[in-house]
Amino acid sequence: IFMKTSTLESESILQQVDLPSKTKKTTLQQFEFILDFCLKAAMIFSGLGLAILMFTQVIMRYVLESPFAGIEEAAILMAVWIYFLGMGYATKHRAHIHGGIVSLVVTDPFKIEMIRFIVSIICTIAACIFGYYATKYGLFVIEKGRMSLYLQWPKGLWSASMIFGFAMMIFYFLLQTVTDYRAMLAAKVQPKVIKPQSLNNGKD
Repeated sequence: IFMKTSTLESESILQQVDLPSKTKKTTLQQFEFILDFCLKAAMIFSGLGLAILMFTQVIMRYVLESPFAGIEEAAILMAVWIYFLGMGYATKHRAHIHGGIVSLVVTDPFKIEMIRFIVSIICTIAACIFGYYATKYGLFVIEKGRMSLYLQWPKGLWSASMIFGFAMMIFYFLLQTVTDYRAMLAAKVQPKVIKPQSLNNGKD
């Protein structure tokens, strides 16, 4: 009976922790769904655009023998946007490189979630630092109004990819930090499993 009442109390505590999050998740999930859709669409558009440009450049260079250097500029533009969009998308799905040695060394679920929470904070701070310098450089290029050599497009189009990519990284790292914090709270109130030996204290 004691074990059943303790599990019921822990479930009620978990429900109290999740109640405010459930009310706020609707708007946040809708915004994240729209953002994820736009991110996928931009990646698909950039990838297809890069493939078409490279195919066109091959035809013009080796078939028509009249290459156009502006295509290479546009291809680089598509490539950098794919790179930084992919950086944000990989952060969303936690597909970036990370080690899994913590779960092999630490067995306590609360400590594991606490370490993940600390790592998420460190990643967020690092993304903010790198994003600050990338944004500073991007805004500098945009303010100078420099143009590309052949297409005469603003070079800010290339620099804007860095700003957007790091903004996505910071946003998703913040979401991961909040998620890891809630998981840490849930692991803290989760009841520990009592082994049969501890109940009998080794006695028959």
